[in-house]
Amino acid sequence: MPALPPSLISSLSYAPALTVAETAGGLPEALAGLPDPRARRGVRYWLTVVVTAAVCAVVAGYRSYSAIAERVADVPAATALALGMTADRRPSEAMIRRLLQAMDPQLLTAAISVWLAGRATATTSTAGQAIAVDGKTLRGSRTTDTPARHVMTACDQATGVVLASIDVDGKTNKITRFAPRLDQISDLRDTVITADALHCQGEHVTYLVERDAHWS
Repeated sequence: MPALPPSLISSLSYAPALTVAETAGGLPEALAGLPDPRARRGVRYWLTVVVTAAVCAVVAGYRSYSAIAERVADVPAATALALGMTADRRPSEAMIRRLLQAMDPQLLTAAISVWLAGRATATTSTAGQAIAVDGKTLRGSRTTDTPARHVMTACDQATGVVLASIDVDGKTNKITRFAPRLDQISDLRDTVITADALHCQGEHVTYLVERDAHWS
């Protein structure tokens, strides 16, 4: 079976180890504003239910659609109810795959980043927080027809959690994606942003000053 969209994998690569209750307690709220690409007729489970269940599975190490569906099918009845599912009928592999493939990857990544940022700030003080801005190539994203996908990430240096990520395709570059990526983080006040020499740009400094952040 095909792997999950790279944006979801990259967003959750450094997610903290959480229980289902901890994940289900905040993630649905972060996903609530996402548009549902499905027709309303025949929808059995809300988008937030299906995606939350998928995220729980990915964080637990299940990285394909079939593996996620098996995990969702195997969770105890109490866990299924906590995720918003009925105990005797769970989302199928086809339902999970079609929904995730149809969703806007950038919007999904941004929503998950908001959730991860909330998890990070809940355990660490925002005062003096340091965020590292860097790029990486997604392992396994290269095919015979397409080059490997590149993303830019913003990572909390204290926890290792990726707070924001954004694709860098052939029509853009790391410089132009600097601000859009940090726009995914709602509050940068008193945060130190570290980046390599490529980002020693006047517009980057101006952007960080306007957001009351520091740079290094």
